[in-house]
Amino acid sequence: MDHKKCVFIIDDDIVSLHTGRNALQSQYSVFVIQYIKDLSGRLKRRKPDLILLDADMPGVEAPDVLREIRSHPETAEVPVVFLYDRDNPEEELSGLSQGAADYIVKPFLPLILRKKVELYLRAETLKGELRAFQGKERLSEMRNAVISWAADLLEFREDVTGHHAENIKLYLRVFAEAMQRSRKYAEETALWDVDALLQAAVLHDVGKIKLHDDVLLKRGRLTDEEFETLKLHTVYGRDLLDNLPSFGTDNAFLDYAKDIAYMHHEKWDGTGYPNGLKGEEIPLQVRVMIIVDVYDALVSERPYKKAFSHDEAMRIIFERRGAQFDPGLTDLFMSLSHELSEM
Repeated sequence: MDHKKCVFIIDDDIVSLHTGRNALQSQYSVFVIQYIKDLSGRLKRRKPDLILLDADMPGVEAPDVLREIRSHPETAEVPVVFLYDRDNPEEELSGLSQGAADYIVKPFLPLILRKKVELYLRAETLKGELRAFQGKERLSEMRNAVISWAADLLEFREDVTGHHAENIKLYLRVFAEAMQRSRKYAEETALWDVDALLQAAVLHDVGKIKLHDDVLLKRGRLTDEEFETLKLHTVYGRDLLDNLPSFGTDNAFLDYAKDIAYMHHEKWDGTGYPNGLKGEEIPLQVRVMIIVDVYDALVSERPYKKAFSHDEAMRIIFERRGAQFDPGLTDLFMSLSHELSEM
């Protein structure tokens, strides 16, 4: 009996079918379908674990195919990834809003396709484990599994992300503990689950896994259109996390994660994105994350910039007090300068 995961590739382009099958067949049972009329019969014979569906097939509406797949109980939960012949954010957003799990732009490289399929299937396995979760005693185990999954995705897309995520946890813990000691923030932060917040913060950029390499890995300045595409990672991140099952009756982790992923580029003066929230419209835990995220970005080396010194980074953050950052939180963060410089 074949115990391999099963992948369907539906595409009218014979080159894409051959490329996909050759890339995946060593690890998965791969079935290629060139004509959409053959899909129904194939579904009756074998349930796939993942479907890669060309969204640009002539005479075929991908949303209609998706609805047909969803209409059968045995395939209703099978993730469907749309394949596009071009990078078009409007089409991709439309596909995601109609229920596609993700999209891939063709032509795809075999190594990239294998890695993406592996990650999609790992995510589905994790979701199944979460659905089966029945008690709070395994909450930490499940939470760590999500973090591990997300870290794999992010490290695959960006070389620097794994270090960034770990740094974020270190700085955020120092900041949160200082808030709990302060008179101004102690009452509200006393209700925080700091461990859940730290883990959630690691997922702040998880939406970047849906960005095309041409945007995410570009070394030069982004065009206006590319920047608008980059900004979508906040929406993608929220939606990815929104599709995860809740952790029993304790939803703090996912609540933190969704808010941070969605709003960590908002600004105190209302000039941020995606919604231009202003002041205390931005949740306190997100306002904290915004400062920590920028601090680590400043003191870390990136492919497009050298690292700033701690003192330079603190100066820049103070200059943005009241514009990008909450003034009160900025003052508290500045008071932690010596502790942060030694980390």
